[in-house]
Amino acid sequence: MMNKYWFEFIPSKDLEYLKRFSVTVVGSRLLAELLHRIGVGCIRYIGYFITPNDVAMDVSLKPTEANDYDIPDCRFYSYPFVEDVKEVKRQVKGSDMIIAHKHVDLFARVAYDLGVPFIPNIATVFLPDGIPYFKVKIPKVTYDPISYTITCSIQACEVLKLLTGYDKPIIAPKAYIVDLKNNKYIKEIILENKYESKN
Repeated sequence: MMNKYWFEFIPSKDLEYLKRFSVTVVGSRLLAELLHRIGVGCIRYIGYFITPNDVAMDVSLKPTEANDYDIPDCRFYSYPFVEDVKEVKRQVKGSDMIIAHKHVDLFARVAYDLGVPFIPNIATVFLPDGIPYFKVKIPKVTYDPISYTITCSIQACEVLKLLTGYDKPIIAPKAYIVDLKNNKYIKEIILENKYESKN
């Protein structure tokens, strides 16, 4: 199943190259699953859920409560969210990119400190040597199941572009947001600078 649908668009050598990369995904199991199916070599998922390790250590939890996301053979690892920056950096160490749908500011800071590309909960990429995440206004978006699924799909494509180089990704300040009222469902925007004076 992995890579099956991408062979028509991307050379197989580029898809094989994806196995070398590690991506951290925060708070979006759907996006983590998409990246896993595309063929990204290592997925680190950070979120609020109970892992099999939690169940093994806490007898008050039932085994059926565990979200069995750890797949060691595929290098898909899950971590509980913590607020300690030092621990967060330990969890994401070695990642080539960080994507955050939750705790966006914290993980934007960690990505900046580690010098890796960052994708917030909209479709755009903040490069380490580009426009910083903290200098632009990020639009507030509310998701329903359809717009959320479309957003994750676009973000997965942007990761694919960035890691394989088969096409140019959406680089900040340019961004896409899903707008189901728009007849194309996607709206291109330019992120505004927080500090520009309006005269």
